Amino acid sequence: MNTAGSSDVDIARVLSRRLSGLETEPGSTGAGDSPYLRFQASADPPPETTDEPADEDQPLNDFTRWDEFLGWSLNKVRSSAAFAVDPQGFVIGSSGNVPEDGFEGTGAELSYVMSQADAMNPEMGSLRSVSLEFTNRRLSGFRSEVTEGEGFVIAFVDAEGFSDLTRDQIARQLEHSFSVLL
Repeated sequence: MNTAGSSDVDIARVLSRRLSGLETEPGSTGAGDSPYLRFQASADPPPETTDEPADEDQPLNDFTRWDEFLGWSLNKVRSSAAFAVDPQGFVIGSSGNVPEDGFEGTGAELSYVMSQADAMNPEMGSLRSVSLEFTNRRLSGFRSEVTEGEGFVIAFVDAEGFSDLTRDQIARQLEHSFSVLL
């Protein structure tokens, strides 16, 4: 059996050069053949499968009221409350554990924060979502442009966060129901 000790500097140098891609031909540094097995690249791993249907496969609901749409949305993201903000910063609907004073101030400020974030670096494109973590709560929201150039913000309180897939499902549902909701 051929073994190499960890103190063999020449073998370590050869291995290091091979691993870093500086040497493509084994043994070209004159240190001899390495006693270590060189792994070859394998085929691409199989695509991950999920039990969750693709976004296009999800059936769309026919919501006629904002509270129905927002109730469905807050269940999707496991949130305690949800609200919708129009392009002018006015809250147009809410559902869940809504505080007595509503979300008017919060909705206007969230809309403002998102517009300011757009101005930070225009090369990055427009902001799609934001999550603000406070000491006692989390506020997450995303903007969906259901009409040309006008973004409606859908926001969630105490949400666990949402994936791109969930965000896109909610946005797709909003686009489907939008003309009836207004």
